[in-house]
Amino acid sequence: MDTRPGTERTVSLTGRSKTAVTLAALVVLLAFATDTATQASARATDPTMMSNDVSPAEIVTTVPAPKTTVLTRIKSGMASWYGSVLQGHRTASGRRFDMNELTAAHRTLPFGSRVKVTDLRNHRSVVVTITDRGVLFPERVIDLSWAAAKELQMVKMGVDPVRLELITERS
Repeated sequence: MDTRPGTERTVSLTGRSKTAVTLAALVVLLAFATDTATQASARATDPTMMSNDVSPAEIVTTVPAPKTTVLTRIKSGMASWYGSVLQGHRTASGRRFDMNELTAAHRTLPFGSRVKVTDLRNHRSVVVTITDRGVLFPERVIDLSWAAAKELQMVKMGVDPVRLELITERS
């Protein structure tokens, strides 16, 4: 077979031949095609496919935007912990202190703030909720509950260097 440029042969179909080839191609395609569409009459009786009259404005306003977590570095310093001595006492936020919850006391952060505390000695982290005022010693930046100190493996140490990051959610 000669494969040099300029020696190609082309076949063009005209008239009845073209129509016959087109019809044959459609028959072959239809043989392999499957119809998975639901008839309109069946959709009207199917309760899962019933539509409520919802305006486009309602759809846009009811879909929540995805939230992203933002960490803002607050401060580094020493952290201590407190536990059974204050168990059950009221905190400055009005909640009862539970040493088994992941909570903390901070001088200025608003109650309910979530803070990621990272122990700089072993690089373990825990997220705590601010529920109390405190930090009695000026060189300390946060007082953790016993449960938070346990997560950081600092219970035996009593005091450890930490980095604080405020957690906020943004849409």
